[in-house]
Amino acid sequence: MKSVFPLLVALALGVAARCPAQHLELESSLVPIHTQEDDGGVAYGTWAAGARYKVAFENGATFVPYLGRSYPALRPFAWRTRSVRIGETEVAVGAPRFRHGDYRAEFDRGGVVEAYDVRADGLEQTFVIATRPAGVGDLVIRGDVATELVADARAGEHAAVDFRDADGNAIVRYGAATAVDAAGDRQPMTTAFGDGILTLRLDAAWLAAASYPIVVDPLLGNIFSVTDTDVVEQVDLLRDDVGAQGNNWRVAVRWAAANDADIGLRRFDDDGTGNTLVYSDTTAAWSTPDCSIGLQRHNGIVLLAFTRLLSTGVRALRVHQHSRGNFSLSSQLVGVNTGSSQAWRPDVGTDLAFAAPRSLLIVFQQENTPTFVNTTTSEIWGVIYDMANQTAGTPFLIAGQPLEDHERPTAGKIRTPTRPWTVAYEVLGAGALWSPHVDTDLELRRVDRAGNVGAETVLGLGNGWHDLAPRLGGFDDVQIVAYPRSRVSVVGSNPSGDNGMEIVTRRHDWDGTTWTQPYGSYRHAVNPDPRVVLTGIDMDTTTNSHYVLSYRSTATENVYVRTIGYRGYLTRLETLFTAGAGDQTISGAVAYDVTNERFLVAYGANRPLTNYTNVDGFVHPSALPPVHGGLGCSAGQLDWVGSQLIGDDDCQIVLDNIPAGALATVIVGTQPLNQLLVGVPIVHAGCWLLVPNTGVGSLATMPVGFGPSVSYRIDLPEWLGPFDLHFQGVHFDAGNTEVFTTDRLTVPLVK
Repeated sequence: MKSVFPLLVALALGVAARCPAQHLELESSLVPIHTQEDDGGVAYGTWAAGARYKVAFENGATFVPYLGRSYPALRPFAWRTRSVRIGETEVAVGAPRFRHGDYRAEFDRGGVVEAYDVRADGLEQTFVIATRPAGVGDLVIRGDVATELVADARAGEHAAVDFRDADGNAIVRYGAATAVDAAGDRQPMTTAFGDGILTLRLDAAWLAAASYPIVVDPLLGNIFSVTDTDVVEQVDLLRDDVGAQGNNWRVAVRWAAANDADIGLRRFDDDGTGNTLVYSDTTAAWSTPDCSIGLQRHNGIVLLAFTRLLSTGVRALRVHQHSRGNFSLSSQLVGVNTGSSQAWRPDVGTDLAFAAPRSLLIVFQQENTPTFVNTTTSEIWGVIYDMANQTAGTPFLIAGQPLEDHERPTAGKIRTPTRPWTVAYEVLGAGALWSPHVDTDLELRRVDRAGNVGAETVLGLGNGWHDLAPRLGGFDDVQIVAYPRSRVSVVGSNPSGDNGMEIVTRRHDWDGTTWTQPYGSYRHAVNPDPRVVLTGIDMDTTTNSHYVLSYRSTATENVYVRTIGYRGYLTRLETLFTAGAGDQTISGAVAYDVTNERFLVAYGANRPLTNYTNVDGFVHPSALPPVHGGLGCSAGQLDWVGSQLIGDDDCQIVLDNIPAGALATVIVGTQPLNQLLVGVPIVHAGCWLLVPNTGVGSLATMPVGFGPSVSYRIDLPEWLGPFDLHFQGVHFDAGNTEVFTTDRLTVPLVK
C-alpha cells in the first residue's frame, strides 16, 4: 500500500444531519436488603435503599434520607416499637424474630408482625395482627423515635407528622396511618407525638367489627425543601462486548450527606432493560466517596476499585471483582494494604486483549498522613490486582517528589497484552525555587504488568495554564489526552477544582522512548471563566480513528458530546442533555459499544425531588454506501476500505484485478465527468474519463504502482466538510502498451 499525505480539500458542501441520541431509560433506585462483612472492626449492618433514602434494620428501622453532598451531616430517623396494645392487653408479647426477603423486612413480635417494605418512593411500615386478640379497646401502637430532627408536639389527629432540621427545613415525614381489615374496609387512625414517642390509635368500635387479619399502614418518606440536588456525584461506565446480555456496567456515587456517600454497581442490557444491581456499599458505618471500574475482557472480569472513609478517619482502598456470568448481588471484597497512608481517587486500567494474564493495574492518589487530608505533597501509586487469586499486590510508587503535588491519576487501556498501561496525572510544584512545575502540568508514564514504571513525559510546562484532571482515549501506543485547563491569572496559583475555561485534546504517539505529538492541540468549549468539566472520553474501535468526549457546563448544566478525529481535532458537537429549571448535572463517562457501533455516554442529573443516572447511546451519522457508475473498459475493480467518516486516517482506495506488472494509478476528484476518450492512440477504444484529471474538480492522480493490485491510503482530516469523493482506476495492459480505465467509484463522506 502506498501512503500519501492527508487529502486536502477545502470544501464546505453542507452540514451533516444531526444524529439524535438514543436515551436508555435504565435508572433503578432500589437496593435490596443485604449485608456485608465488617471493615476495620466496624459492622456493616443490614441495609436497603429507595430513590431518596436508605434504611437499616435492627429491632426496627433507621430511615436515612439522601440529602446531598451539600448537606452537612446525616439526619437519621429511627423507630423502635415500644408497645402494641388493645385496651390493656399487650399484643407484642415476644422477642422480635427478624427475617427478610429482597425488599421486605419483618420483625415477628408474637401477636403482631412489624414489617417494612422498601419502595422507591418511601419506606412503608405496617403492623399486621393476624388473629383477634383477647383484649378489648382501642389499638394503640407506640414507637420511640431517635433523631436530631424535631417535630411539634401534638394530640392525635389523622395527619402526617413532619420532622424538621435546626433551620426549620422539613426533612422526614411520618405519614398518616390507616387500618385495613381482611374485607378491605379502611379506617383512618390518629397519630400523636410528644416526648420522642409517636402514638398511633385505632378506634375500638371499628376494631371490634373488623375481619382479621388487620394491617396498620403508615408511610415513612422524604420531604425536601433544602439541598437535594447534589445526591448523585460521580458515574463511571464500561462496555463488555462479549456475551448476550448485561454487557454494560455502570457505577455511581450517591450522597446522603457531606459525611456519607454510597456506591452501587449495576449492569444492564443494550436497550436499557435488565438493570441488575451486582454490588452495593450502602451502610452509614463509613463513606464511599469515589470509585472506578475496569475490564479484563479475555477472562470476563470487571474490577471495581473504591475508597472507604472509615469512622477512624482512615481512607482505605477496596476492590470488588465481578465475573461476566454473575448477575447476583455479591459482597466479595479485597483490601489493598497502603500501610499508614491514605488512598483515594482510584482509577482502574482496562485490558481488551483476546488473550491476556488475569491482572489489571489500579492507580490511586496517596496521602502520607495518619488520617485523611488532601495534602500539597500527594503521590501517585499503583497496584497490580491478580484476578486469578483475588489478591492485590504490593503498592508501588509511580510519581512523587518532595515539594510537589501529584493528583488525579488515570490509567488507560491496552489491547496488546505485552504493552504497558499509560498513566496520566497532574503535578504542581511548591514554587519556582523548588520545582519546574510553577503551574499545574500533566505527566504521562508507562506502567507494565510487573509494576515497572517508565520515565515521565511532561505536557504544558510553564505555559501559564493549569492543566488539570487528564483523561485518556486510545490504546497501547496511541493516546488522545484530554484535559480541562484554566489561566493562572484567572483562577490563582492553586485551583482546588477540576473545571476549566476550556478543554484541550492532543494526540500522543509512543516512539519507543517518549511520547511525541505528531499534530497540534485542539481547544474545545473556550470560555472566559472556568465553567466546563470534562466527564469522559473513549475510542471508536470500529474505525480506530474516532473518539467521543463528553463534558458539562456549570453555567448551563447541559451535557455536551464532541466527536474527535484521528489528530485529536473536532469533527462534530452536539448537546446530549439540555437541563431544565433547577437541574444540576454531574460528571460521567464514555464507553464505546462495538457491537452496536455507538458510544454510550453516562451522566447524572439532579433536580428537586428527583435524581437519576442516564446512559445515552450516541451514534455517528450514517453514510450511503459507495456506488459504481459510468462505463469502464477494464476488468479492474475499485473498492473503498475503511469508514466514510471525516476524521478517519485509516481509509484506502484499492484497485484490484489488473494484469500483473501493469503500470496503474487512481484519479481522485470532487465531481464526476463523462468524457469518451477518442483520438488518444495509447488508450483502448471505448474507454471513458469519468473523473477529471485536471482543472475544476480534480484533486490528484496517485503515484504509479504495479499490478495485479495497487492501493493508496487516504486520510480524511477533521476540518473537511461532508462531500463525495470520486475515483477512477487507470492502468496499462500486461505488456504496458495500451491504457484501460475502470468505471467510477463514488464514496459519500459524512461528518
